[in-house]
This record gives sequence, structure tokens and C-alpha cells, in this order.
Amino acid sequence: MRILDRVAALNLSLVMAHQADAAYWKEWEMFGLPGGIQLFTLFNLAAFLLLLWLFSAVISRKRTGLHGSFLIAGLSGVVLPIHAAFALAGFTEFHLPVSIAVIIGTFVTSIWQAILTWRARTEFTGGV
Repeated sequence: MRILDRVAALNLSLVMAHQADAAYWKEWEMFGLPGGIQLFTLFNLAAFLLLLWLFSAVISRKRTGLHGSFLIAGLSGVVLPIHAAFALAGFTEFHLPVSIAVIIGTFVTSIWQAILTWRARTEFTGGV
């Protein structure tokens, strides 16, 4: 497994850990979304299916994997700015050390993944 694949897997793992933590903190209430845990779970099911599909394109080095890797990095990278905005707005959720570490980890790993993706861009020549 190449370094980009490992970093992308780490990034997805961090996002999944964050979403498990988000269920604990009832993140849907912070966003003002209806449906409670039921809709939140369905959203995460769809999101993880998409992210895993993108990841499969990355590790197989399909052409779509280049954009997929940037998309994974971008989606994961917005976790920190979103939660920083929530903190500035006075929300007290996600204040535990592991919650904070996972949020920061997604941001740092996303930057790392984007750099590695750019460096590996010529590897993405396979089919769609």
C-alpha cells in the first residue's frame, strides 16, 4: 500500500471517528437539522458510501481517484473550520481532548493528503 493510500485511509478513519463522536454530541442539533439520530445515521451511511467509493478509486489509481482523493481531503479538511466556528459561536460540544485531537487530526491529515495527491497525480491514469 502506497503512502497516499495509507494517509487517505487514516483520513477516512479520523472522519468516521469524528462522526461517531458527533453522534454522542448530537451534532445535528448544532446544525439545526430535523430528524435526530435517525436522519443523522442515514446521512452518515450515504456519506461513508460515497467516501469509500472515492477511496476505492484512489487505491486502484483510476482517473477519478485523483479528484476523489482531493474531494476526500477537502471534505475532511472542513471539519476543523466548521467546529472552530461553532466554538466561536459559543457551542460547548466537542470540548474533550480526544474530540479536539480528532478534529485537528482531520485537518492536518487532509493537508498531508492533498500534498501527496498532487505529487502522485501522474499515477492516476487507469479507467473511470
